[in-house]
Amino acid sequence: MIAVLMLAVASQAQLLWKVSGNGLGRPSYIFGTHHMAPGSMIDQIPGMDIAIEGCDIVVGEIEKDSLMAPEVQARMAQAMIAPLDSTLDKLYTPSEYAIVERVFNKYFSTMGVKLSQMKTLKPNAISTQMQAMQFIKYFPNFNANDLIDIQVQTRANEAGRPSAGLESIQEQIDLLFNAPLAEQAQSLLETCKQDEFFQTQSVALAEAYMTQNLDQLFSVMTDATMGGDSEEMMDALIYSRNRMWVDKLKVMMPERACLVCVGAGHLPGDQGVLQLLRNMGYTVEPMK
Repeated sequence: MIAVLMLAVASQAQLLWKVSGNGLGRPSYIFGTHHMAPGSMIDQIPGMDIAIEGCDIVVGEIEKDSLMAPEVQARMAQAMIAPLDSTLDKLYTPSEYAIVERVFNKYFSTMGVKLSQMKTLKPNAISTQMQAMQFIKYFPNFNANDLIDIQVQTRANEAGRPSAGLESIQEQIDLLFNAPLAEQAQSLLETCKQDEFFQTQSVALAEAYMTQNLDQLFSVMTDATMGGDSEEMMDALIYSRNRMWVDKLKVMMPERACLVCVGAGHLPGDQGVLQLLRNMGYTVEPMK
């Protein structure tokens, strides 16, 4: 679950797509992002300058400026906190807690942070922090303020294009942190039990994205050992959101040419954004 939650990838070896036809006066564009990739990668994306120049508005999963607003950051932080009767030490047996503690401390002890200091966080909050650390190992110059999905929106804004979002802050909070705590706890425990495997997979995902080998990324993401064989989980995290987004885009794109920036795992497959748009009659083709 964790890899699917934090990283989305595409099944074709292409990140940026043009959407045209079906009555559109001007094309829109769909860009598949990686939420940990450096902003400098934007210069390696064929056609990105054309997409930024050709769009009227840049559309992210969430509009970046609203995400960074202090009141929104406070809401996100509060959503990560578990009820007092459901802290980590209460969700696990002592032996289970020890497994999670060992893996957490592996990533954070050098920073002076131990699980005992973070046990009031919900399991999914712990999971996302741990996987972020796995990716940072691959990106030694990681800068949280210079990531590719933010950089695309920023460049479009600097070119005079406004931003919009496909989801609300509350929808993102519900997705990330409001699943039943027992389910979150079990997912975190299983991830910790297979820490070495998931660390290897995180590196494989990062390497594949940076080389734009999206067939390999999709293969890793949908592997059964990564949870990709769970139709229920994939529908909750990927497919149902794809359907919602495409319904919004079919209203937005005729009004304004859009540059849509979403996690690239939302692009591929029969239930992916690209195929859903094709099903509606649009022409969807890679930018070169």
